[in-house]
Amino acid sequence: MINLKRYTVLLMMVLGQQAAAQPALPEVLSIPKEIDPLKVFIESRADELLCKLPMDGIADGKSLLSKVRTNLQLAEDDGGDLDMKIVATLDCGIYTIHNLIFQSLPGVYVPANLYVPKGKGPFPAILNSHGHWAPGRRSEIVQRTSQLLASNGYVCLSMDAMGSGERGRRHEHEYHGANLGSLLLDLGTPLMGIQLLENKRAIDLLCSLEYVNKEQIGATGASGGGNQTMWLTAMDARIKAAVPVVSVGTFRSYIMNSNCVCELHPNGLLHFEEGQLLQAMAPKAVKIITALKDGNAAFNVHQMLKSYRLAKLAYQQQGVGERLAYALFDESHSYTLEMNETMLSWFNKNFKYRLSLPIERNAVNIRDTNQLSVLHHGIKKAKIMTIPAFINREFKVAEKQRMEMGPQRIEAYQQQLRQLLSSTEADQLLSERMLPEEAGWQRTILETKQGQLIPLLVKKPNGDRDAIRMLFPAQGKQALDFTEIDQLLATGEGVAIIDLFGLGERASASAEYTDGALPRFHTISRSVLWMGQTMMGIWANEITLVSSYLQQQYPNHKLIVQADRETALAALISSNLSPQRRTLELKHLPISYLSGMTESLENFNMAIHIPGILKWGDMPMLLALSKENVNLDQLLPWSGDSCLERDKKRLLDKVNAYKIKFKTGGTLQIN
Repeated sequence: MINLKRYTVLLMMVLGQQAAAQPALPEVLSIPKEIDPLKVFIESRADELLCKLPMDGIADGKSLLSKVRTNLQLAEDDGGDLDMKIVATLDCGIYTIHNLIFQSLPGVYVPANLYVPKGKGPFPAILNSHGHWAPGRRSEIVQRTSQLLASNGYVCLSMDAMGSGERGRRHEHEYHGANLGSLLLDLGTPLMGIQLLENKRAIDLLCSLEYVNKEQIGATGASGGGNQTMWLTAMDARIKAAVPVVSVGTFRSYIMNSNCVCELHPNGLLHFEEGQLLQAMAPKAVKIITALKDGNAAFNVHQMLKSYRLAKLAYQQQGVGERLAYALFDESHSYTLEMNETMLSWFNKNFKYRLSLPIERNAVNIRDTNQLSVLHHGIKKAKIMTIPAFINREFKVAEKQRMEMGPQRIEAYQQQLRQLLSSTEADQLLSERMLPEEAGWQRTILETKQGQLIPLLVKKPNGDRDAIRMLFPAQGKQALDFTEIDQLLATGEGVAIIDLFGLGERASASAEYTDGALPRFHTISRSVLWMGQTMMGIWANEITLVSSYLQQQYPNHKLIVQADRETALAALISSNLSPQRRTLELKHLPISYLSGMTESLENFNMAIHIPGILKWGDMPMLLALSKENVNLDQLLPWSGDSCLERDKKRLLDKVNAYKIKFKTGGTLQIN
């Protein structure tokens, strides 16, 4: 029998020897890792944007909320028929729980639990939004909060956020953030926007109930649910009081810290800070609950106080300073029973309700999650639309509308793409710095206007060879296979190797630590989106800058771009916006931003996402607008499996149809 421990040690030694045997490419920047220049750059950029915000007065609430609607791509719609259906009822003594579904968006049904006190009413009503606790609305924290509200005379509605609880891809709870939630961003309306739309429909539902007092509607929730509470309170005039829990901080503190994409507001820091959003709530009654031991830097008490003090100015100006308050608890990130009681007291006080009665604490009975399910009570899974199903449906509608819209000029599509990629000015090349050669490689630093340093390694072509191969590895240059590099150099062609923003020498150790088990660039991608940029936009621009530089250095040479996975997509985007005399050899390019219904979403990292790229035209449009020669090798879907030949043919047919329509040059070969 093999000694497993000894075998493992020997295997690690062999692998270590192999890794050591592969020579390392020379470094260009040589910046100590502990400095983390990318983190410094992103945080400095955030501070610059913060300084430009008018923080010394009261924000114009109407203008601010208009910016929210624009950033989140919120359509003005009455929502249509709620089509509510109660599928089961539980008698809980002094209150009743109804398991129900209702229509939030056309054809989109939401599983929910409605807690109703027994008695005549009318009762005040509270929307209780869940955070990232399994299984969504049926988690212990949400159940306890809802039951306490109902046992103290409040109607309470709790529902599963899109992608959570019974709305997971297999109709089981899963984390709705990371790449899953970001697919909605690619469609056009980010997860935060979808949640806001659905929460407004939840308020429609509460207001439709004859036993609800429509002048006494409130909202609460913790963590991600508290975030939903905050945005809904700002955006919906029907909310009169709110208690956001362990969720209020500053938008600046979101940068390079840990948050879900459901808390991502693209372009947010270009327009306002969290304290200004709170200002827009005045004169509503808002009590912020913060945990002193909260481990999330974005919800730290010091960050909360910054926003609270800014918002207090607006409340005091309106003469209602007492309607904005906060409470601190010596707790970690949670929604405890004591916090629940503080929440109840706040609603009672501001709704002038049950003021002479003590808070009922003894009616809590945490139910088995199946008892609160809608799928266990006759609702078919097909009725509950998942995120991928919703995106595929909406994409088909958008694609049909685009085809029916008639021809647009190619320049219009290019301008739209630029706007999707960035709301800020593109970076520009300022200067070059040559460093001494090392191991036969010319080391060069390209400095940009925004203060970025792009490292280049270059080996000149031999003799009469007239080509320069530009390598943009998606894992950074040290992950390259040296056998392949040697094979390229053996041809005599020139080779240039470049680490793009966040890759290789320019990686951020702190961002990768914050990412943890989540896909790479979860932290950086969300951070730059807050500031009006995308990773794809940054990378595409850097590929263009490096291409222009090398074309100037070698004017009589052909440029061949080699990139893989996410950097392959960036190279294709560069080809769309700044066509040059290049050939693109792209490996493992995603075949589409559309995903399957249940496939893994871990094959590509978070750098890939672009707000609205699906409705703009997806991969066929990107390939069609390129005027350069493009060779694709081993196209991949989100799952990482090999693409079927029929899918390749379908893609090629779409691209060729677009190329004929736009009269674009260039060739496309799919291997």
